[in-house]
Amino acid sequence: MATTTNTVPLKAAVKNPNNVEAKKYYVFNETGNIMMSSTVDANIPLSESVQKVFAEVSVFFAGMSRAITTTKNPATKKPYSLYNYEALQNIISGSGLFVHVTEEDVKYDSKSFGADFSKELLESLLGLATGTGEMSFASAMVSSIGKEGLNLSGSSSHSNSKVGNIVFVCEYLLGMPIVSAIVVYADCEQNKQQLKLGPCFSESSISTTWTLHKDTYMFVTPSFIKSYAGDLDSINSDPNYLELINWLSGLLTQTPTINDIIDAKTFVAIESGRALSTGKTYQIQGQFLPAEKGTLRFAEVDGNGVITSANWGVDSINFTVSGTQTTPSAIEVLDKSGSVVAQSAETYTIATS
Repeated sequence: MATTTNTVPLKAAVKNPNNVEAKKYYVFNETGNIMMSSTVDANIPLSESVQKVFAEVSVFFAGMSRAITTTKNPATKKPYSLYNYEALQNIISGSGLFVHVTEEDVKYDSKSFGADFSKELLESLLGLATGTGEMSFASAMVSSIGKEGLNLSGSSSHSNSKVGNIVFVCEYLLGMPIVSAIVVYADCEQNKQQLKLGPCFSESSISTTWTLHKDTYMFVTPSFIKSYAGDLDSINSDPNYLELINWLSGLLTQTPTINDIIDAKTFVAIESGRALSTGKTYQIQGQFLPAEKGTLRFAEVDGNGVITSANWGVDSINFTVSGTQTTPSAIEVLDKSGSVVAQSAETYTIATS
């Protein structure tokens, strides 16, 4: 019989006068690639530990910039530009320091030109209303992105290339340092006409529409990983860590898994090597087990031991044993076609009467 659930309407949050958003101060570095934001008054210096975290972001950005601009693009035989999205993405995906949090496609309509266009575009992408802030770097940044876009869109071999930029956001929020990275890119072919117009150089107003993609990442500094992850080599060989990874991978692929064998009456786990008693009901607890009833068996049969299943489900299967089984053996779950889909890590025998 199908069950129905009542839908509970989502209610607006109740206003609480004790919930007060903290005031934030911000500042950009000279190039605009690093933004510092803090809930602490701008006149109060950050603690040394927080300064080290943010300083490491600057070091990483410097190293990334040098690596990109000194490495030749195999396709052009010339060094990559810092605004080449392919180069940025290769470092982001390959470094293991970025955790992808959000992504969105955005359309930006503007009638502004020159510095106003550059400032408004960056404000919209960063989600930051800077008020009277000049953002003097904005024009140079957008101009550089535009030039790289024109170079790529003008090359027949790069008609599907993307141009982009990265901004690291270093936040000190109520005593906690948090670093994120915002990566914005535009498809050169899709925005070819807009790039040709070059609104950042324009002397008069013109209406343009830009199609952009924005990704937000959480950035984990190398020293933080070193401090809290320990010896990476030992972690990669740690059986508990590998078991965790296998379990998480199994969730992605919905791989049938046996977690435990328990006493169906007391719900106590049966230790590996123990003898199962005839006339007693046990239960396999697992995940993603076959929806259609299959069979159970000992992986290594040395007698006439039989496992009879009952109450078959995708996360639990009740069973009883009969016959003889003196060699400790894992229990296997077979699907309807007879293929083994899961096996217990523990081994069992059948108790002799």
